[in-house]
Amino acid sequence: MLSGLELLKSRRAWFVPDVVIWGLPGLGQVQYLTQENVDSTTSVLFGAGEVGQAEQEISFSELTDHRGNQLPDSIGAARVFPRSKEGHLVFVVGQESNEKFKIARDPDAPTAVTADLLILEMGE
Repeated sequence: MLSGLELLKSRRAWFVPDVVIWGLPGLGQVQYLTQENVDSTTSVLFGAGEVGQAEQEISFSELTDHRGNQLPDSIGAARVFPRSKEGHLVFVVGQESNEKFKIARDPDAPTAVTADLLILEMGE
């Protein structure tokens, strides 16, 4: 049986410095109902749309760690831990996949935020 430290050391980890985060969190999906009148024909329309900005999507293969090594295309059960270098919040949006993740910055930040990422492979 593996101890906690041995289990942690048996997984791969990457430290990726100075990633520029420009994405903003969306406000979610809004459903709407509207009425349209064209040439005396009235139609009722129903739909849904996303409100707000788009989160930034990053593939693991686009990143380079602190040693200059490119990350693999796929990381099993990856977990991404961002650390802002500028005092504004940076966070992962949703669940990470094996190939990519979505990240966003605090909407109150005046510009893009630089952050360091710690990426851990938790395994399948």
